[in-house]
Amino acid sequence: MIIKATIKDDETIVFDWDENDPADSVLNTWTEQDFMDAILNYFKETIGEEEYNKILDGSSVTLEDNTCAETGEEPKV
Repeated sequence: MIIKATIKDDETIVFDWDENDPADSVLNTWTEQDFMDAILNYFKETIGEEEYNKILDGSSVTLEDNTCAETGEEPKV
């Protein structure tokens, strides 16, 4: 399965895949929410639920400078 993600100038993300490939064709029925859920679930599994929840509730990442409030480092997501 190969999915190409392109970030547009307006900061939207466009996903492309081979609609005729048997492995990729499952994505033909996915909604925008399905893609969001898959991405968020991947992040949650990758960084751990506690860190994921900190990022979602804003206690770990500041939007102004995109750095971690606790360490001063950029988030690793």
